Amino acid sequence: MSVLTVSAPSRRRSSRVSTPARLPHWSEIGADAARARPSVSVAGVLRDLVSWAADIAIVITRGCPEDRAAIERVRSYAEAWLAGDRCPDVDLADVLTTAAALMAGIDRDIGGTVLDPLDDERHAIGAAVAA
Repeated sequence: MSVLTVSAPSRRRSSRVSTPARLPHWSEIGADAARARPSVSVAGVLRDLVSWAADIAIVITRGCPEDRAAIERVRSYAEAWLAGDRCPDVDLADVLTTAAALMAGIDRDIGGTVLDPLDDERHAIGAAVAA
């Protein structure tokens, strides 16, 4: 026979004052909304992380010139923002290229989701374009 113990329900920890109860939707934030910069020590760690991720994305894309340029633009934007400098414009396509390269690396690492190893789309990132 098993013993069943009963305890008082745990109390939920109250929300910190600095944490809003509801995060705003992206469309509710104005373009001129100020973003808080991280502390110097956190910015240094994030700068290393951005550099590491960009280096990995470049390796994954096998140095494709177009992808490399997009990844470098994203790196420049992130490093400028972390340094508190004026940020160059970054195109959403560049951010998506960088994210796709990193996700492709994760997908390959865990075995992938595409069953056909000859599927062209699986190898599209970083592939040379025939003229």
